[in-house]
Order: sequence, then structure tokens, then C-alpha cells
Amino acid sequence: MKTIIIKYLLLFTVLTLSACGGGAGEQTSNQAPAIAPALPATEVNNAAADLPLEKKQAFRLLDQATFGATLETVEGLAGNGPEAWINAQLAMPATFLSDGLRVSNTEQWNEYVNVWWRQTIYAPDQLRQRVAFALSEIFVISAGDGLGDEQPGLANYYDILLRNAFGNYRELIEEITLNPIMGEFLSMKGNRKPEPEKNIRPDENYARELLQLFSIGLSMLNQDGSEQLDADGVPLPTYTQDTVEAFAHVFTGWHFANAEDYRWPKNKDFINPMQAWDEYHDKGEKTLLNGTVLPAGQTAEQDLAAALDNIANHPNVGPFIVKQLIKRLVTSNPSPGYVSDVVAVFNNNVNGERGNLGSTVKAILMHEEARNGHLENPNTFGKLKEPLLKVTQLWRAFQPDTISSSFNYGWVINELQQSPLGSPSVFNFFTPEFSQPGEIRDSNLVSPEFEILDESSIITLTSRLLSNSLWAHNYKVPSNGKRIVINIDREMQLEPDRNALLDHLNLLLLGGRMSDELRNEAMNIMSARNYSNAASQRVAEAIFLIISSPESMIQW
Repeated sequence: MKTIIIKYLLLFTVLTLSACGGGAGEQTSNQAPAIAPALPATEVNNAAADLPLEKKQAFRLLDQATFGATLETVEGLAGNGPEAWINAQLAMPATFLSDGLRVSNTEQWNEYVNVWWRQTIYAPDQLRQRVAFALSEIFVISAGDGLGDEQPGLANYYDILLRNAFGNYRELIEEITLNPIMGEFLSMKGNRKPEPEKNIRPDENYARELLQLFSIGLSMLNQDGSEQLDADGVPLPTYTQDTVEAFAHVFTGWHFANAEDYRWPKNKDFINPMQAWDEYHDKGEKTLLNGTVLPAGQTAEQDLAAALDNIANHPNVGPFIVKQLIKRLVTSNPSPGYVSDVVAVFNNNVNGERGNLGSTVKAILMHEEARNGHLENPNTFGKLKEPLLKVTQLWRAFQPDTISSSFNYGWVINELQQSPLGSPSVFNFFTPEFSQPGEIRDSNLVSPEFEILDESSIITLTSRLLSNSLWAHNYKVPSNGKRIVINIDREMQLEPDRNALLDHLNLLLLGGRMSDELRNEAMNIMSARNYSNAASQRVAEAIFLIISSPESMIQW
């Protein structure tokens, strides 16, 4: 997979570097987070040996499980086994987006995005933050769908993902279902029982997306994530239109907390869970998944609890959710055995719990394929990094001491086609099964992140990396505080010994996998600036060349 991806990225990079001139020139929440019980490595099917990690191996784990490695985290993890670090991260309390938003400059448009940047750079609970971001690409809502002004509500929705990142799947989908931002986005809020004489029918939007995108998918799956087929080789469907309609009837009778009127409420509470209005709930009998029947006469709360139990216990949930989490954290093309091993933990962890996401995440990261897949399956292992992760990697590697209150990069989606909670639709920025035409598709591989990669997007990403490195470091005059200025003091101390500097950047940005070609190119570009008072330019250009290289665009 890495060889194929590099081929594609090299083509894009030639165009990109031309366009960019070749790189030259100038808290505490009121809700405690769910903490998963520590899962012994011996209970993870096919776990890698919990042996002390070398620095290269430490970088790989941090690349998968955080928003970017720092020199301190690499050196702190090296010499220790991965399990202790994972357990410590699982036990760490959450850094909530709402807490950051309350003390930020909310006069700025999309300030919750700026708070998100700060937290991805500084928050100690990096694994939780990374998993919550992965969950935000599964349980999608969008600020771009008329909700952009509801910043506290958006932050509160993201906090649900943070709080439940290591909690239980069943509890997560209940919080999501009753969240008013989701209720507005997928029109469950204000959903009403049928009144045929008024041509009123329950809205099917949330019911359909909960089944298709948030839980079980369209086709029946085996434990290893492969589709179950009928005698003619056609995938077996998980549900029918009748099932969608039944769930739509379940999700009737919910509206804003403390709303004074069901149809046209003036009190719009985008923070607290929606509340039931039983008179607007359909109390008829409903047939759900696998023939489960909800009896007539139940309240809205009873129907909702039973329906979510019905979904959470469906056999598809494990393979459907696990495979997406592996793709977001580790590799785009996990082997069937990898998926099956992790699903076994999702279905029944060491404590006998179904759907524990903390145990699931640990199983994903401790699995032999996660730790050694780049060696054992180099042609299929790995993934293209998402644009947001490329930017956070740079900012974390050269962390500024402070970020000004006037910092503003809330408009990131205009450049990178990505923004936290900014997907153009409920189907995320890219789909899990997208396959780039050509060698990737011909090899029966998928490459989800390639769906938003083209000549235009890679130029804008590279330009952003250029701006954040060559044009915004602490040896240039900072500009009005609106941008993050990276700190290259450490690199400047190494600059007189350029081999030592490249060894350092190789570890910090590539995990020690820099090719001879890239190293020679970096040395050449520094040598071309071999004049007095150009040390900071040499350092910044080397950083930009490496961070924007095809080698850095791949997580493996």
C-alpha cells in the first residue's frame, strides 16, 4: 500500500512544489468521562508482545493514536511497552471542548474550531482526542447545515464523543440520539406520530442514517467484516424499508428540553438532551430488526430504549464499527483476521461487557497487525493521512509555548476540505470504501482519504504547511497573533551540524524512515542557502520539505 500511495503522491508533489516555488524563500466538566477498565494484553486476540519500544516503534504508535508525535512523547514512550501508555491514556480524564470554548474569544466566527486546534495541540488525553475525532467521522453532524451559529451546542456534541470515546457503544448512541444538534441535523427533533388526514408521516431521516451509517450498515456482515451473500452472490440486506418506517415511528415525540410548544417552540435548547412529548409519540406496535416487536401502548422513552437495545445487540454492530475505527486509526485495508480479533473483544471483553469502546481501541492498537503490519504486509498496510492530521502533526512537533487568543483558523474547510464537525453531508468528508481509480482499485484496495485528494487540494494543503513552517516560526517576526508560530529553538541549536539536524527531523517527522533521496534533497536545499544569517531559513525549509513530502503523507 505504501508503495502505491507514494507513486500517486509523487505525481501530485511535482505539481505542488512548482506551485509553491519549490519551498524556497520566505477545566472541568460536570459529567465525568467513562473510563474503560484496563484490558490485559493477554486478552487481546493476537496481541503483539508488550516489549519495550524503540523510538521508531514509539513514533508509529503515537502516529496512530495521537494528533502527532512530539520529541518528548517519543522519548517518554521509548524503552517501555505500548500497554502501559495505552492504559494510562484510557484512565486519563477528558479535556472537553465546551470548557475551552467558555474561556475563549466567542466573538470570532467558528471559534469552537479554534478551540479544537488548541486541544489537539496541547491536550494530554491524546488517545481520547484522536478516538473522538474518529467517532466524529462516523456519527456525523455538520455545522455547515445551518448550525454554525450554535457553537456551544456543537462543542457539547463533540464532548459526547470525548466522554464516550472509551465508554459503551449503547450509551453513546443514546446520547447521540437525544442530542438536540443531532435532532436538528437529521430532523428527529419535532418528529410526530402519523396523522394521515393531515398528510403527516414520521420523518425517516434519523432512523435511516442511524441504521445505515451509525450502527449496522446496509449488508449483513461476518465477524471479519466481509459481506454475507445469498446463493446468487448478492449481499444479504440488514433491513427493509418497513424496518426504517418502524424506527421512524419509534423516534416520534421528542423536542427541545423545556420547549414551551411542540410545533413552534421559542425556547431552543441546543445543549440539554431532548425531552419526550408523549402526545406526539406513536404508540402503535412496531416491528424492528430481526423480527423484534415493540408492543403497543409504550411511552416514547420505553420505545426508544428498546429500539436502541435492538440496534446495539445486532451482530453487525461489531464488524461495522470496528472496521471503521481501524481505518481511521491504523490502516485502510485491515486483514479479515485483524477485524475478527477486535470484533471478538467488542462483542465480549475480558469483563464480559459488549460494546466497550475502550477495550476495543486497546485491542486495535495492541494487535499484532497494528504493531507490525508495515513489516508483514507492506503492500497492503498503511493509510493516507487526513489533511487535518498533517497540520496537527506539524504544530505538535514544533509546539509553540502559547497560542494567542486572537488565533483564528476557523475557516480551515475552505482550504483543506475538512473541518471538525464540518462535513458537507452525513456521509463524512470521504467514504470508508472509496477506492482511488488505477492501481489501488485494480489491487482491490480501498483508500478513503483519497476521495478528497486532487491536484487542487494537495496544493492548498502544501501551501498551508508552507505557511505554518517556512513563514510562521519564532525566528521571523510574528504576525498579529492570528496564526500559530512554531518554535524551532531546538532545531536551531542543531543546525550547525546538519546531519544531526536531519537525524532529529527524521525521527520527529517520519519516525526514522526517511529515504536517502529525501535526505539528500534536504541537505541540498540547506546547502543552497549557505550564507550568513540564513540558519533559520535552512531549518524552516528542511522542515517544510520533509513535512510536505510523499513519505510524510503516509501513516504506516
